[in-house]
Amino acid sequence: MSQVAEYKPGHSVLFDDIVWREPMSGRPLEPIVAARTPAGVPISGALRVSGTDTGYPIVDSVARLTVDLAHRYRHWLEPFDLAPPDVGSLAGEFQSEDTVESFGFQWTWNSEMRTELDLLWRVATRFQLAPRDFAGKVVLDAGAGAGDQSRWLLDHGACVVSIDLSSAIDVVARKLRDRPGWVGVQGDLMALPFAPAQMEMVYCEGVLPFTGDAAAAVRELCRVTTDGGLILATHYATPGAALKGRLRHAVVAHLRSHLSRMDRYELLWATGSLAALAYVPGLRTAVRKSGIATYGDAMPDFKTTWTNTFDTYGDHTYQRYISESEFWGYFEAAGAGRRIYSDGTVVVAQVESVGDRQPGPSRSSDAP
Repeated sequence: MSQVAEYKPGHSVLFDDIVWREPMSGRPLEPIVAARTPAGVPISGALRVSGTDTGYPIVDSVARLTVDLAHRYRHWLEPFDLAPPDVGSLAGEFQSEDTVESFGFQWTWNSEMRTELDLLWRVATRFQLAPRDFAGKVVLDAGAGAGDQSRWLLDHGACVVSIDLSSAIDVVARKLRDRPGWVGVQGDLMALPFAPAQMEMVYCEGVLPFTGDAAAAVRELCRVTTDGGLILATHYATPGAALKGRLRHAVVAHLRSHLSRMDRYELLWATGSLAALAYVPGLRTAVRKSGIATYGDAMPDFKTTWTNTFDTYGDHTYQRYISESEFWGYFEAAGAGRRIYSDGTVVVAQVESVGDRQPGPSRSSDAP
């Protein structure tokens, strides 16, 4: 494995080199750091909207960059004489954390599940890349989950901005805030808090189906990617023409329509029972192939199968399936450039030139 790279360009800490922008208005955000970890990663502080007394808090090494989060942590803004943005002016512009909080629950319950073999495939091999291709790059891990992929990227020489809308970002922070080349953000992929063209690579695997508008999220990912930069992205694919695939999809969708209504601890019990069937002699092959339990050869232990099965049936608000052509159409509509590689709804897109580099899906120019 590559040695961990210390962050050096411009400053010793990646946070200080990010150009921050208010997610909806596009106004500059001015960092105010009150405390840092020994590695220099901010522990607490704020991001002030330039020229105003409005801000977003930095809490436990994570910048909280939606209006709801700013209000939840408003007391963290008071030492800086700042207030959160007005709720009314941005009502409905951000996806709610509640829509994805089942992921925060599951990644807190099982925060260390991915094997190195799985991470190599998940981050690099499936996109036809090698670990060395990430070295020295500023990478946005868009939908960071428990942070295993962010950690893998850091270990292979990348500098990483981890963003997640769920409380799982706190799991990531506990793992990575001693790394100067790491930044943590709790925020919305459809309203990214970064000035244009800063990320040399974007990694967004298994996340877009759970956004309120995947096309808008792709536009934002393209906006913040440098010209010539790569976006590695996946989306759940609609079942093909084969009867077997359609039946598997229908069975899982039917089960989710019922199981996702359960209390989370009831669902934990139910999905644990389904996961156990994937290890019962005489049943395991059928259960694994049917998709009733979510099993992977690269992560064969029971708790991982249980977690992945909970993921499949969780009560997240959105879970969409689209075609290969529809998915690539999102990148074309964003003016992203050319397709470097694709395999169904696994895509590597190169951003050649994005004309509209304005922030946020609403393209609002109003003050927060």
